[in-house]
Amino acid sequence: MPLNILWTGGWDSTFRVLMSSIVEERDVVPHYVIGFGRKSSLHELRAIAEIRNRLQKIDARAANRIEKLRLTPINEIGHLPEVTAAYERFASQAPLGIQYEWLARYASEAKVNDLELSIHRDDRAYAFLMGNVKANAEGTYKLRGASKDHSIVFGNFSFPLLETSKIEMKAAAETHDFISVLEASWFCHRPLGKQPCGICGPCIFTVEEGMAYRLPESSLSRYYRAKRKRRISATLKSLRNSIGFVRNK
Repeated sequence: MPLNILWTGGWDSTFRVLMSSIVEERDVVPHYVIGFGRKSSLHELRAIAEIRNRLQKIDARAANRIEKLRLTPINEIGHLPEVTAAYERFASQAPLGIQYEWLARYASEAKVNDLELSIHRDDRAYAFLMGNVKANAEGTYKLRGASKDHSIVFGNFSFPLLETSKIEMKAAAETHDFISVLEASWFCHRPLGKQPCGICGPCIFTVEEGMAYRLPESSLSRYYRAKRKRRISATLKSLRNSIGFVRNK
């Protein structure tokens, strides 16, 4: 059976699409939800097109295993109050990206009960899944014995990369000779022209997960400047709190 994969044009989901089509020789049905207010959407779709082009040149059979992109505008996904309420309960406990709310609504409405999300162990969502999932014989994780809220938000998903890091994905892509295709993926949420900003969440995570080489020098400079500002701000906040504590004694 074909694999339903959420393909964002990013590193993780692109790795999964390429590994499935090239190495596993599986047919892939890629899904993409477009948010017209997101600056990165056009970059992601361009990345997907470029990835297809590069793959066609090195492995036409694998390229043909990837079906036409199933593109859905986010504003066409129906409202499901039960999903929204369950997501909000999770988000009140710890940070959880809003995309999991509308992806849960999308999977439910599209009747896709096995949509692969490329969440991995360095992602924030990982904490919500640990202890609530179990791997099958292929190493893909699904919910097992989870709460009702887990079932509502994550029940239609599977997680093939849950225990894989970006560095491990890079090594596998090099081993199987598709690193040049994977490198066409995109990650920045607030691009400056054609370059990553260096300061959005995905840019920060890319550097912190050992992939700093993917950012050009100008983007890395912005990353380090912002990091210094965060450190100074945290230090000043700690000092103010300490002074306030002493005064209140």
